[in-house]
Amino acid sequence: MLQRSARLQYVLLAVVTFFALTHFYMGVAGSFANLSHGHRSARAPFFQGALGHAVRLTTPEAMEAGRRPGDTAVTITLAQPEARSAGLQVGDAVLNVNTRPFTGGIVLLDELRKSRPGQPMSLTVLRPDGSEETITFPLAAVRPSAPPVWVWVIQCVFVLLPFLCMLVGLYTVFARPRNYHAWLILGVLAYLPALVIPQSQFFGPFAPIALIWNIVAQTAMPICLMLFGIYFPERSTLDVRAPWIKWLILIPLLAFLPADFFSTFGHIYNFNLDAFLDPWAMKINMVENVLSIFAVFYFFATIGTKMATATGDARRRLKILYYGAAVGLTPFFLLLVFALIRSKDVGQDVPRWMILSAFFILLLFPLSLAYVVIVHRAVDVRLLIRQGTRYALARQSINIVRVLLAIWLAFSLKGFFQHPGHPRNVDIVRILGIVIIFFVFRFRLSVRLQEKIDQRFFREAYSTEQLLSEISDEARNFTEVAPLISTITKRLGETLHIDRIAVFLRSGDTFRLQMATGAPLLPATANIFSLPAASTTIATLSRAKTPANVYRDDPSSWLVTATDAERSAFADLSTELLVPLPGRNRLAGVIALGPKRSEEPYTKTDRQLLQTIASQTGLALENAELLESLTTEITQRERFSREIEIAREVQERLFPQSYPKVDGVDLAGYCRPAHAIGGDYYDFFVLSDGRLALTLADISGKGISAALLMASLRASLRSIASVHHGDLARLIYRVNNLIYESSTTNRYATFFYAEYDPSTNLLTYVNAGHNPPYVLRGGQAIPLEATGTVVGLLPNAEYAQATIPMHPGDALLAYSDGISEAMNHNDEEWSELSMVATAQELLSQPNCTHTAQQLMDCVLAAADKFTSGAPQHDDMTILVCTVGNPSQSQ
Repeated sequence: MLQRSARLQYVLLAVVTFFALTHFYMGVAGSFANLSHGHRSARAPFFQGALGHAVRLTTPEAMEAGRRPGDTAVTITLAQPEARSAGLQVGDAVLNVNTRPFTGGIVLLDELRKSRPGQPMSLTVLRPDGSEETITFPLAAVRPSAPPVWVWVIQCVFVLLPFLCMLVGLYTVFARPRNYHAWLILGVLAYLPALVIPQSQFFGPFAPIALIWNIVAQTAMPICLMLFGIYFPERSTLDVRAPWIKWLILIPLLAFLPADFFSTFGHIYNFNLDAFLDPWAMKINMVENVLSIFAVFYFFATIGTKMATATGDARRRLKILYYGAAVGLTPFFLLLVFALIRSKDVGQDVPRWMILSAFFILLLFPLSLAYVVIVHRAVDVRLLIRQGTRYALARQSINIVRVLLAIWLAFSLKGFFQHPGHPRNVDIVRILGIVIIFFVFRFRLSVRLQEKIDQRFFREAYSTEQLLSEISDEARNFTEVAPLISTITKRLGETLHIDRIAVFLRSGDTFRLQMATGAPLLPATANIFSLPAASTTIATLSRAKTPANVYRDDPSSWLVTATDAERSAFADLSTELLVPLPGRNRLAGVIALGPKRSEEPYTKTDRQLLQTIASQTGLALENAELLESLTTEITQRERFSREIEIAREVQERLFPQSYPKVDGVDLAGYCRPAHAIGGDYYDFFVLSDGRLALTLADISGKGISAALLMASLRASLRSIASVHHGDLARLIYRVNNLIYESSTTNRYATFFYAEYDPSTNLLTYVNAGHNPPYVLRGGQAIPLEATGTVVGLLPNAEYAQATIPMHPGDALLAYSDGISEAMNHNDEEWSELSMVATAQELLSQPNCTHTAQQLMDCVLAAADKFTSGAPQHDDMTILVCTVGNPSQSQ
């Protein structure tokens, strides 16, 4: 879709294109019609150039010629041989053509289209002495015979090259409609078709359009050229100091434009239209030519002053423009001076070969003009000449040989078929040989010869391609980021002769400078030279996925929308080309390339090969980063595993390593964590007054956090239990507050704490939300229900304590829900009833003398049998305390 701000420019461009193409079509149609039918078409016997004088007809002259008194006739400036032989002379004024009043050039063109070579044409002429005479002569052909092939080739080149130049101008405006430099270029390049297409080719309803364009193009050329010299690439200091100079040239040229319209349309349609200009026609024409010369000279003056002060790429552009314009315009300037001195039209009485030579040399000017504006980076003049010469003498020589072989074959076939009655075997063999030579050279030899020429004359480019291909292969073999980018930058610098290369790699949402050659990379510099992932640069490269030029002088460049920080960073790094390093799903990095030492621009081949290397490098970077990430992760996991193992060992050390000796009491306990670190806790310890403390807790959650809470609970319990003798409710109250203050809101523990007094055989306990332990007494299973909520969840929670007497033979069985809720493969729970039944079954045996350890092992074995190896998701913890006679202890 056209940009909204450029719609007006595009509409204007469409109008200009219509006029320009109409002008070109009519001119080309007329030129090629003369070529193809010239030997059957009559040519004009005389011409009335811009320097022809107007003659006012008196009453007798007008009546005799069938004209009105006061009508205008124009003297001729050139008579062809057939007209001169009949008595027509330069300076005569033609009154009638075939008895038709000669009121404008259109009358002669109409009569010529109705005539054929050899037919008579009668002219009534007015001599300079005032006498009239009617002369008759046979018309001559535009061409004596059908033109040969080389004439067609020359005419095609002569017409199509200016057309291509005009297309370049139209394309430049289409690509940059808001750039006034582009419009000035169009004004200059559009002059070339107007220069080579004569006005006599325009005939028909669209002829006025072609004439208007012809006049406008010829007037615009010196004006646009002068303004381009003033304002490209920036305003000239000459114009800053003396802006009035351009107005002295521009205003008169524009003021004479209406006179040019009257003169042109009057000479073609009606001589009376421009009769009033006749006294000044010569002077106006001379002033216009002089002003055009001054405009061209001022163009060279402004470009020359800029060239003296410019540096780098701007200086190379100006030098190409200056020398290209000087060489291209000099021959045409000499023709113009020659015409002014002899008071003749430009090109009149000048050999055709000189005009053709001047024209082809003139093409250097528009080509250099288009080159310096369209390319992103100009080449030095000497390098440009050297490369152009190499190309012309080396690669194009193959095409010349192809053309010569084709012409040889065409003439051989023509001669053979023009004499069908005398076929000769030698002619047939010769033609077959030429055909074989042509096709062998076209499809076999030329390809090999092209490769040899590339290696001989373009060895640097050939070697570059080979070396860059090697880099592309090497990029896949690296597994570390630093050696990869170091090798790539080194090889790129050596191959393309680049001193300044910088590499940005993705780090989260930012691309940070990782390496820079040609300048020291300090830590502070790396922080400054960073590109956010949302920056214009990264967005442009991610979207285009191709190298992007960093052209700061182009107002239509993507860099215009970048931030000042981005532009400043690229300026400091001397960046001329950005090469994206694409990953699989996103951009992995960016390579910023500075200028080549030769100051050559990056060619299309360079960009293609760099893109190939970038693709391989991007994938290699991702692989290296993935490998590095995996290595880091493995290392972290190994370190974490070691830390977990240490934590597990520490946790195991928190469990009782030996059981306390209490008369008449047998103890056993075990914790099997579901993971490396569990959240269950059990403990035995003897208080200072001889009572035995037993505890079992189930911490919410698993892992490190649960283990830390377990350690905190153990330390709090042991420290507080030593000062709260017998007041278990107060003890748990304080433990709850300590756990609450030292843990997060989602951390808590179910907690069972009991103290057994061997002197009274009383078991006092507090159950803070834990699964009820059981006191197994004969066939009874007495649950010790909860007396308060879990610890660590609510502050200042109240707890109650309870007491139960322990008889000889009783067994206290405390457990975590990992025992009672153990699950088999069918997701069935073992249940508390099964656990109690298993323990009672063992204790019910006659004369039971089983120890606490045996009872605990029996319960765990029954649980394992039920689960049958099914994975468990909770810690399995059990505590057993059996009470016997005072003489029995573990």
